[in-house]
Amino acid sequence: MICIKRIPIYLLAFLIALSAMNSTVDAACSVGGCGGGDDSWLASAQSFISSDVPLVGVSASATAGSDFAYSRSFIAGPQARSTNNSTPSAISPLAEAYVAPGSRDELFPFPQILKSLDALSPDEVALDVSASRSPGKPHIRGAVSIPARSFFQENGSLRNISELSGLLGQAGVSSRDPVMVYSDGFASGEATAVLYALRCLGHEKARVLDGGLDNWMGASLPLESREAARPPKSYIPGRPLESPADYDLVRSGAVQLIDARRIQDFGREKIENATWISPESLLVEGRLKANLNETFARLNANRTVVVYSNEIFGCSLVWFALELMGYDARIYRWQDWQEREEQEKTGILITSDYR
Repeated sequence: MICIKRIPIYLLAFLIALSAMNSTVDAACSVGGCGGGDDSWLASAQSFISSDVPLVGVSASATAGSDFAYSRSFIAGPQARSTNNSTPSAISPLAEAYVAPGSRDELFPFPQILKSLDALSPDEVALDVSASRSPGKPHIRGAVSIPARSFFQENGSLRNISELSGLLGQAGVSSRDPVMVYSDGFASGEATAVLYALRCLGHEKARVLDGGLDNWMGASLPLESREAARPPKSYIPGRPLESPADYDLVRSGAVQLIDARRIQDFGREKIENATWISPESLLVEGRLKANLNETFARLNANRTVVVYSNEIFGCSLVWFALELMGYDARIYRWQDWQEREEQEKTGILITSDYR
């Protein structure tokens, strides 16, 4: 025990002042509690940012009674850079890099199928094709959800026209609607695979978001967690804008071939004269890299390119990049090649269900 009588008056005054300062600091820790300095502040800030708050710059009066007036989830903009780089890994949402919104059309000769990373127009439908979209999970405002795998059969071939038309119509999408397709991350290939399906249906006003939901969040663009519902519509397919390559075309030698499978698969067996390109090699920070000319330097821009793989998603990424660069690109299934080659050896007719 400290004997107060033996403490000098000036020291006793100092202890009393120090006690008062500590009480003031404790009282100020009301948002998320007090803790270890910057770490605790970041945790409290993230808790607040992730809560339901009005969207900055959105007028509630302009959309009175609309679910779109406010966001159900708000993502912070660019984080101020710390000089000591001591941001704890536990605060990962605040530590993500800021993504500059806007158009990158000048990077690609034919950017018509690429949607710029910026706000949607009022008549544009956001189509979320992420593999799993649990209720209440933040998504782009007004987006309707159709998982990408719903467009394809188990073997990777497209579902028939009536099935695809019914799928889109039931979700409230018509063939006249401008559609922006996206998934959680662009690198999954889900968005590009669905764009391919839409183009096979003749959907002219369909584009893929430049990046995925992760880039949308990094650019601080509006989100919500309330599930969107659109009344069912009649989807009338048009003239196909894309069509799958077939065995005869691939075997003819008249096209350039790209193998988009894993390097191990390419090393074991491939179609003759095929060039291997990894879908991952096309990406930088979740979006297509700026200079694709180097990746496709060996290709002749005047000849059709057929991309094949044993799965549609990685294959569609390469197809999409080729289309943006002005190539006439087609998609082909590796499984169909194997089946047809077996047919050639055994003389047994095998019917492809890819068309």
